[in-house]
Amino acid sequence: MKTYPRLKFCGITREIDVEGAIEAGACAIGLNFVPASKRYVSLRLAAELSRAAAGRIQRIGVFVNATPQHVADVLHVCELDAIQLHGDEPVEWLHQAQQFEGLRDLPVLRGLPYRGVDDDTMIAAWSDQVFDPVSPVCAILIDAYDPKTRGGTGKTARWDLLSPRPHSFCLPATDPRFTSMTPPAPLILAGGLQPSNIATACEIAKPNGVDVASGIETEPGIKDRDAMLAMAESVRRYFQDHLPSPQ
Repeated sequence: MKTYPRLKFCGITREIDVEGAIEAGACAIGLNFVPASKRYVSLRLAAELSRAAAGRIQRIGVFVNATPQHVADVLHVCELDAIQLHGDEPVEWLHQAQQFEGLRDLPVLRGLPYRGVDDDTMIAAWSDQVFDPVSPVCAILIDAYDPKTRGGTGKTARWDLLSPRPHSFCLPATDPRFTSMTPPAPLILAGGLQPSNIATACEIAKPNGVDVASGIETEPGIKDRDAMLAMAESVRRYFQDHLPSPQ
């Protein structure tokens, strides 16, 4: 069975925040390799943070429109447990990645916006990858839409559009893999989440996981320990009440 992080703290730039994420009980940290991002980390710093986190918490590299070759080059220097594609990457990106040994079996989170029916074709294509047992895609991460910035904007996604789960996250009844017990593709909710709104967001959107960056910061890339602990406690309570044990 494919696994995915139940709680991810993204945009980690300091070793003290690696320790804070572990203390809070997060499942994963995100290391941002997007130069335009306020939370970008150099390859050297990312490697240091990766070593500090190794074996203690999942390390996910965030990329926007990077080639498989570039991601493979990063992996030669900085060990990662999974990657997150957060740009305009087509499904064919996965096929190109197969020529790079380090990428073949690395789990993939696919970050996308969801604004309604116009995004259903894109969501369905990536959800199909989640259902494919040989594909590395393990979950769909829904972030707020922004025409210029990919993630970390503090904007909230349209929670109301996500429950009941749109059909594009589900296998069609005509698909031979479908059974009446087949759940939708796992949805990780991102976008403007913070301790003050996480309970409402989860009650409305009913995600399978949560991804947080700006909502636990004092400034971009600088995490607040108390906010991390508060966020983790709220998420833990939600999943204890609504879903099986974390994966």
